[in-house]
Amino acid sequence: MWSQDLHTPTIRGRVMNNFTKEPVPFASIFWKKAGFGVVSDSAGNFTIKHSPFHPDTLAVSYVGFDELHKIINGHSKDSSLLILSLHQLKTGSSVEVRSKFNKGLRWWKNIVAHKAKNNPYQYQSYAYELYNKMEIDLNNVDRRYFADKKLLKPFAFILDNIDSITEKKPFLPIYLTEALSDYYYSTDPHKIREEIKAAKTDGMKNESMLQFVGGMNQKINVYSDQTHALGKEFISPLSTVGDRYYNYRGADTQYIGGQRYFHLLFTPKRDGENTFSGDCWIHGSNWGIYRINLNISATANINFVNRLSIVQEFSLQSDSNWMFSKDKLVVDFSPLGKEKLSFIARKTSMYRNIRVNDTSILAKLNANAQKEEVVVADSARDKDTDFWNEQRHEDLSSNEQKIYKMMDTIKTIPAFIHYTNTLTFLLDGHKKLGAVEIGPWYKWVSGNQLERFRVRFDLGTTAKFSKYLRLHGYLAYGFKDNRFKGRMDVTYRLPGNQGISFFSSYTHDLDNGRTRYNDEDITTDNIFSQLIRRPNIRQKFLGVEEAKLAITKEWRNKLSAQPFFTFTNYETFSPLPEKRLLLSRPAQVSIANAELGLKLRYAPGEKTIVRHRKELKLKSDLPVLELRGAVGIAGFLGSDYQYRRVGVNISQTTRIPRWGKINYMVYGGKVFSDEPLPFMLLEVHPGNEIYYYNKQSFNLMNRFEYISDEFAGATLEHNLEKKFLNLLPFMRKSNMRQFWNVKTVWGNLSTANQRLNIHDFYYEYRMRSLRGGFYTELGTGLENIFKLLRIDFVWRYAPLRNIPAGANPLLYKSNTNDFGVFGSVRLQF
Repeated sequence: MWSQDLHTPTIRGRVMNNFTKEPVPFASIFWKKAGFGVVSDSAGNFTIKHSPFHPDTLAVSYVGFDELHKIINGHSKDSSLLILSLHQLKTGSSVEVRSKFNKGLRWWKNIVAHKAKNNPYQYQSYAYELYNKMEIDLNNVDRRYFADKKLLKPFAFILDNIDSITEKKPFLPIYLTEALSDYYYSTDPHKIREEIKAAKTDGMKNESMLQFVGGMNQKINVYSDQTHALGKEFISPLSTVGDRYYNYRGADTQYIGGQRYFHLLFTPKRDGENTFSGDCWIHGSNWGIYRINLNISATANINFVNRLSIVQEFSLQSDSNWMFSKDKLVVDFSPLGKEKLSFIARKTSMYRNIRVNDTSILAKLNANAQKEEVVVADSARDKDTDFWNEQRHEDLSSNEQKIYKMMDTIKTIPAFIHYTNTLTFLLDGHKKLGAVEIGPWYKWVSGNQLERFRVRFDLGTTAKFSKYLRLHGYLAYGFKDNRFKGRMDVTYRLPGNQGISFFSSYTHDLDNGRTRYNDEDITTDNIFSQLIRRPNIRQKFLGVEEAKLAITKEWRNKLSAQPFFTFTNYETFSPLPEKRLLLSRPAQVSIANAELGLKLRYAPGEKTIVRHRKELKLKSDLPVLELRGAVGIAGFLGSDYQYRRVGVNISQTTRIPRWGKINYMVYGGKVFSDEPLPFMLLEVHPGNEIYYYNKQSFNLMNRFEYISDEFAGATLEHNLEKKFLNLLPFMRKSNMRQFWNVKTVWGNLSTANQRLNIHDFYYEYRMRSLRGGFYTELGTGLENIFKLLRIDFVWRYAPLRNIPAGANPLLYKSNTNDFGVFGSVRLQF
């Protein structure tokens, strides 16, 4: 912002970054005609004498930005804000080093040599007061949209809030939230605790959502060799291997508060890698970072993001060590393409009252039940305007002050309510009607070979009915078998943070493609399922009449226990074996089973977003362990079977530095029984009969093809991102990413269970045992095709073991192909 005072021969101003809205320090400001100039200070402010020429052009320049020209008339009384348009440094000539000695490379080496001392994360423990502010703006707003488009006319009033100080395409602030917290951290043992003591979160009432406004989830450490943003790994310019990925150039030297600082520029060496361009200011004595600006490379492999900028500032403490001062993350989400209407998210973090290695910090962290914990004070949302005016770390700008008023107004507009509900219905599938909701709409109509044409209608309660109790049910009808089916379930969560919930359900329906033990599986009774079925494979269904009761208790350390009871009656349909062939007792007429079990789950670091319909679990990069045990209770409610079942699985998603992401799961189990059991009580290895790739199944295995009573398996997927694709010059600017995976399972089936379940090898359809062998699928492919699609190429290896003497090997061969191509949709950054 500059102002012209006619009583003094000076002009005062401030140079700003148009994208991040952060000040630009040490920019050059000079008169074109007069030929003299000044440099902005560390806060972007400057004062310059009037030019003797009227008019004259005030030019503002800074490395990495377009030069800005402002015509100034000596008698003008207008005022404006000088905004620099961010322009990323170009690879190549902009950082070309023409001297024999590259001082920028020498500066980088000194930074690396002093990283251990200057890294704020070096301390055993630290604490501070943290202020977070998150703003969302609409970018590239065109006033004609609101004048010409009938759908947008009700929102024309928000044009009054459009940023009026920028000379480029304006942006429109639409959302703002703030949080003030006390933050505690220790390295060994690794623990984090955040106590949110004030939050201004209009429209965000869920306690579990509130933790994402705090400081737990976007901690960027530029001193690390790799840093993460939006789930992607980026090579830091301060990495110990930074010279493999960056060109460095030493620019100039400035004095800030009497201390000398070096200005270092860096740009990517190659296209297509997740790197940054930008600059940093380095302390001339201890080689600590005072301020660093990072902008993602124009060819970095990240979806829907036009620009991403990270600004970090550090403060030099009295003991000559560096600590956090200010962080700012700015992301321009452009799902419609560049220069189109987009969203800009800005998150600012500021730090006060920093304490290092204080015994009181460890005392606070000892209250944690898990390694990372967020605690929200009961009075966090009750703070008034006077509190915020006094406690926030920086004043709100004029645009930010307008946002709160606009947010209160826009929620009352009928058009906004209607558009929001319509979009929610299309994407979520459910439509709220006060205390109840209907949907999902994509299950209303479907079809299969047993029912031919199926209709279904769901009805459930919403939070307006009760925040803790949810009732849900559906009724379905098949027009070929002329049968009604349905389900009713009840979920109740105890008030407070006790982590206790109750669940009960009654189901009378087809199994519809579910995988065992998982009530959240995507089922085949939807409008799209028949369109993508693999040809020449008959659908297979079980009829299930089941009552279930479960109680879940989750502790704060993310250990949960769920005792459960189920009573189930099974029916089979062709081509599965007839029910009469699966009966093991002379007087038996049905397959009825009562099962009592316990499921234990430990997911350290996992974060949970509690929604009324279900919980959304966001896993950490630590392993998740699940144990399951169950017993069959013969004679109870007419149950026919007695057995014991145990199962275990361990899963994890983690990153290999510079080599992408790894997902794996290792699992195993066994069923103990003194009598033969029908296949539905054994382990039915999950198969997939559609062309949509299923990560949880074997995609070239038919459903019910293999069964086991003891088994062990593993799945592994390694997403290489663009590690190898970048070796091909023509692929460096491509968005596609590469992966490979393997799924394998070993299984066996007792002789008694073989005799009961595998009756005749000449059936059109037959179940098989792995007979102590392995079933394996290897795959590779490309994802992020058009930023949305994934293609999997899968090879099947199912070696035949222990073929009975004299038997024809062809009778053991599956009619499933040994190679297949599958597609799927993956929406990701």
